[in-house]
Amino acid sequence: MIKRIIASVFLILTLLSCKNNNENNPKEVSDNQNNESFTVDCGSGCAMTYNEVSRKSNKSLVEIKYKVTQYINEKIEDEYFETYIFEGDENGNLSSIHLKNNKENILNDKSSLIRDKILEIGNKLYHKRVSNQPKPKETVLVSGKKPYKTMAVPFDLKNYTDNLPNEIGNSYSPTDKTKKYLTSIGYEGESYKCFFIKIDNSSTEIIVSVTRGESEYFLLLKANKDAFLSYKEIGSLGGEETRYFKIDENYNVVTY
Repeated sequence: MIKRIIASVFLILTLLSCKNNNENNPKEVSDNQNNESFTVDCGSGCAMTYNEVSRKSNKSLVEIKYKVTQYINEKIEDEYFETYIFEGDENGNLSSIHLKNNKENILNDKSSLIRDKILEIGNKLYHKRVSNQPKPKETVLVSGKKPYKTMAVPFDLKNYTDNLPNEIGNSYSPTDKTKKYLTSIGYEGESYKCFFIKIDNSSTEIIVSVTRGESEYFLLLKANKDAFLSYKEIGSLGGEETRYFKIDENYNVVTY
């Protein structure tokens, strides 16, 4: 009987000892079904694996604990744990990812080795959230339906004027918003023509012909989806000073 009691006590102590060792041992593993693990290359034979150990979440944040293993030339160099906090804003969108004991937002650190990997995880955590903020309206520069056509290049204004009455192809009429902007910068005209030389999702560049009396001015306007960014007079005809410009095959503009 005494031997059985001693054996039972020994078994209980052994189990407790194993439990305590597992909590402090880097060999801890996760049975999380949503395991989000990844590997990053830190250069010169260095690689780091981030294996998810545990996850906690509530309405505003998700806390993920990783076991980090560092390898040098495929040999284990170090092992430790890191816990990352994924936070959402008032609209439920991903706003911050940071270490549990460090509030520095990894989303703002483009030099971070793990930024892209951990951002992918954050986007998965918040991908069903929809922002209530209204999207900015796109600035419409010209009338007419998309897709807009760019002007034919190369183009030389002097060659064009020497061969009048030929017309420059792919011209558009400016919208009232564009006319208002031209007036605000001192280029109100009697008639206008717009020619696209660059169209993409980030920015737009157009040549605008402004006719006023016997004079014609040519402006290079730059804009994004929200607003006009800049303008530059690149040519003029019929006034006190004649200025010409060229546009090469790559849509580079040179005034001469």
